[in-house]
Amino acid sequence: MKIVNVVWLDTNECSLSGWQSERELKESKPCTVSSLGYLIKEDKSCITIAADKDHYDQDDLFGRCQVIPKGVVIKIEFLEKI
Repeated sequence: MKIVNVVWLDTNECSLSGWQSERELKESKPCTVSSLGYLIKEDKSCITIAADKDHYDQDDLFGRCQVIPKGVVIKIEFLEKI
């Protein structure tokens, strides 16, 4: 399986349960996230990765999976193939 690093933009909770000025909000930016995982699927709309995989590869089981919309993806880096 291919291993990838997906760099993407995520929402940023600005308030942190407190009040913020308009200036602070205007200066806020989305979070840039780097997610590593096994490449499960990639098509024109999204990329699906899994951080964990059944070691013995008998049950086709995956864990900590993410489906990331291509519209927020900055880049996809292909790492090692296992």
